[in-house]
Amino acid sequence: MADLSPESSARAFAAIFAVLEKMEKRLEKLEGTPVKQLPVLRDAPHSSLDKFSVAEAIADSIFASMKEKACQFEPDKPCDHCSMCNSRGF
Repeated sequence: MADLSPESSARAFAAIFAVLEKMEKRLEKLEGTPVKQLPVLRDAPHSSLDKFSVAEAIADSIFASMKEKACQFEPDKPCDHCSMCNSRGF
């Protein structure tokens, strides 16, 4: 059974207070040290994205050389393969 005498309670509170003081000193020490600034690399793309830009350039060059047919429903727009002409029997 735990001792509930005033002397044991005072010792327990003193021990807790000592631990809290230690933690406070450590926290002050951590807050006092300047944090190293990490370099900001937002402008420089990651090297893994290079392969996507090459693939996009190849795809753009392939599709640029192809002539798209005009949409039968909207002649001023290219065909986007919506299958409206197939569903209507054209």
